[in-house]
This record gives sequence, structure tokens and C-alpha cells, in this order.
Amino acid sequence: MTKRAGLTFGFMLVALCLGAISVGSVLLVTAHNTPAHTDERRADELARLYEQNYASNPERLEPIKQQIAALRTSKWQLYDAGLDMCLLSAMLLFGVVRFGIWDLRNLRTVGTPRSRLGLLGLASIALLALLPALQLQSDYEYVRDDLAPAIDTGRGGILFLGTKLFLLLWIPMMVLGRFLVLRHASLPANLWCWDSTQRYRSVILTIFFGLIAALLAILLVWSANNFPWAIPSLLVGVYVILSSRAALVNADKEA
Repeated sequence: MTKRAGLTFGFMLVALCLGAISVGSVLLVTAHNTPAHTDERRADELARLYEQNYASNPERLEPIKQQIAALRTSKWQLYDAGLDMCLLSAMLLFGVVRFGIWDLRNLRTVGTPRSRLGLLGLASIALLALLPALQLQSDYEYVRDDLAPAIDTGRGGILFLGTKLFLLLWIPMMVLGRFLVLRHASLPANLWCWDSTQRYRSVILTIFFGLIAALLAILLVWSANNFPWAIPSLLVGVYVILSSRAALVNADKEA
């Protein structure tokens, strides 16, 4: 690829990210200014009626749900699309700036973190960032749910229980990552490095970590519709997985 082509495609990528952030921001503002229902007074009445019958007359709930559904606007669909575009595009733009991919030729030279500590730190950030992301998602779903009872004792429980759960996951992950997966890793390394002298080992490592990266990519697609606040963590997770593969392949090359 020529320098001119690399710069052209790179700046097109930057422009695409900036354009997507702009469109996503417009969608978020539009969603903010759009009422959730075509008739808010009637929707509030139906919501109160739904809560009154929630425990005593469950057979009456379905007709009420259908009436509320008929009053809903596109507010939350716009919000979902805008949030997805902003989060995904902002993370991609950060990657473009961080690795200098405004010249697309630099994609070949993208590297891993410079040390095991840096790689594990990045993995820790990705994992622990899911904790506030879960709380944001919980609050977001509660606000948009026009059928949620006013007394929701479960709301906020994720933050209370999630801290302990995430610590239980994080500490073993750091220990295993440092002393099992990255014990013989060589950093920094080119993200796409390949050891032609140990071809089978390189193939096995690439398939193994590639499957994990593919799983994270599937979760990323799922998150776009169900858990948008997890998008940054999943994108960082993909980079961590690719970096782990490169570090292990590079270790044998350096030996």
C-alpha cells in the first residue's frame, strides 16, 4: 500500500468514527427530547393500574401491558442506537489515535502493551469496568421500564453483590494470567507476529486465542442490543486476548 493510499483510508476511518459519534450524539439528544409515550397522562394511569393489580389480579396485567405498549414512542430505540454508535465509535477512534492508524499502513505495526504488568492492568480495567457498567445498565433499564413497580427492592443489588463477585473473579484471573498464561511471554511484541520456525505452536496459539476473541466479538454484537455499557470493556478484552497470543508466540521467537 502506498503512503497516499494509507493516509486516504486512514483519514476516511477517522472521518467515519467522527461522523458516527456526531450521528449518535444527535440520536441521544433527539431521544432525550422525545416523550416516552404519545399520551403520558394515560400511560401514568395505566402504570398505576398495573402496579395495583401486580400481585392481586395477575390476569388483568396483559391487557394493561398491551395498552401501554400501544402508547410507546421510538424514544428508547433512538437512545439505544445513539449510545451504541457513540461508545463503539469513540473506542475505535481512541484506538486509531493510540496506534496511529490515521495512516492505515500502521495497522501492520500495532503492538502489545510493553510489559506483563501493563497487559494485566489493561485486563483488570476491562473486567472491573463492568461493575459500574452493570449499575448504569440497571438504572437505565429501570428508568425506561414503564411497567416496573415503584417499590423495586432488587434495584441496586447488582452494585452491592457485584463487587464481591468481581473481586472473586479478578484475583484468580490475575494470578493465573501472570503465572500460567504469561509466565513465558515476551513483551512488547507486534500484535500480528508469527513464528515460522514453530509453525504448529503458532497455529495452536492462534486458534485458541482466536476462538476466545471470536467469543468476545459475539458478546460484543449481543451487547449492542442488550448491554451497551459493556462495549468498551469487550473491545479492550479483544485487544488483551490478541496481545496475549502475540506475547506467547513472540516468547518462542525470542528464546
